[in-house]
Amino acid sequence: MWNYEEQTISLRLSVSAVKILIMKMICKFLVLALLLNVQVLFSQTTYLLKPARVFDGEQMHTGWNVLVKDNKIVAVGENISVEKDVKIIELKNCTLLPGLIEGHSHLLLHPYNETPWNDQVLKES
Repeated sequence: MWNYEEQTISLRLSVSAVKILIMKMICKFLVLALLLNVQVLFSQTTYLLKPARVFDGEQMHTGWNVLVKDNKIVAVGENISVEKDVKIIELKNCTLLPGLIEGHSHLLLHPYNETPWNDQVLKES
């Protein structure tokens, strides 16, 4: 016997799963495109990044700058001496985290004993 209601719920879950898969693929593509653009932006050039704050992994620092040369962080701190041809990028109201790479986390998910994974991912997103 065919149950219309069960088939509808199953179809909704399948469509939701496909939507989530597509969204994840789009996000990965956008992150990759951003990383490639940053790679081109910072290659073979020296930049002085001037954010509002720099977090070094332990403390927040105001007045610090980050010097990037040939795609590598070469100095972080106050009063960095720079060459004349350095390109200055003002990052007002921004906090930099030099060297931090965070690829994936589930910080905003509830513990699974509170809310099942399917409810969090398929229904809340």
